[in-house]
Amino acid sequence: MTSRGDQRPAGSTTGALDKDKPVDTDPGLFARRLEELFRTVPGPNGRAYSAKAIAARSTERGFRLGESYLSQLRSGKAKSPSFRTVEGIAAAFGVDVHYFLEDRAAQRTRDEIDLMRLQADTNVQLAAFRLAGLSSDSVTVVNELIKVLREQQGLPKDPPDIVAAGLTEEQADARLRVGGGKEI
Repeated sequence: MTSRGDQRPAGSTTGALDKDKPVDTDPGLFARRLEELFRTVPGPNGRAYSAKAIAARSTERGFRLGESYLSQLRSGKAKSPSFRTVEGIAAAFGVDVHYFLEDRAAQRTRDEIDLMRLQADTNVQLAAFRLAGLSSDSVTVVNELIKVLREQQGLPKDPPDIVAAGLTEEQADARLRVGGGKEI
């Protein structure tokens, strides 16, 4: 189906930039990546977007998209969105359209989503700002304290995103480092 809802022939494929043809990807992969965006991208209020909100955001950005078609894409019932529909969904979530098309772009988008989620949480922002300017050793002490507090509250030492990424504790700590040896 296209963003206008018309059917495409079953054998249609796409050149990477042909905006009128369906995106030629594993349909299950598209649905999984779309669902990942719904689960992880925070809306303006810090909560997950609804299908209705994403359809409206897409339409506001010039990519007409119906809520029911979006739900079909999300569930995998609709399997071949047009490139234009994919552009609209990407624009609505604020991610690069290549997230749906390339593994490297998908990982880069996941990293950006992690940052968006942190930025949406004002308490996390406040804690990060308070760490600015402290020595690397002081930040390490704070990070160790956070791990203890997470365990005391029944949480894993590291957030699930770090675990899901398959990072070791050292890699996770290094991921937080920015220039000059300071951590945020």
